[in-house]
Amino acid sequence: MQKLRPRSPYEKLGGYVHLPRLIDKAKLNRKGLLDGYNYKTVGFDKHLLAFLRLNPDKFEEAANELDDDAAILDWVKKNGAKHSPESIEHWNATMIARHPDTAAKKARFLHFLKEAGGAGRKDIRTYFDLIEFDEGRLK
Repeated sequence: MQKLRPRSPYEKLGGYVHLPRLIDKAKLNRKGLLDGYNYKTVGFDKHLLAFLRLNPDKFEEAANELDDDAAILDWVKKNGAKHSPESIEHWNATMIARHPDTAAKKARFLHFLKEAGGAGRKDIRTYFDLIEFDEGRLK
């Protein structure tokens, strides 16, 4: 995947972390700018789509046909699962705290951190932090 700069995974829309980033990826994918990376079936994108119980292709279509984040959020609210504010905050906290929890995942995480120029950094522990560092938002 080429170096793209979708919004931060920490950014919220409708209370959901990662939703603005997912919107950006849907738009980039439609423009052919994800170099074959299937955002719909991996990582936080997959987890958010599952949490919202949204069809990934229909979400991408809506994200590209609607005018702005507010309209996309309205579509998500009409077509996705309904969650309480407490449930959303629990989901957010779980996603923000995700970190490598096996030796294999830790090795992969450290490999990506090294590739991003952060070899030896001890302050980058979560996947959100790794994304922020890799995309230049965390110095």
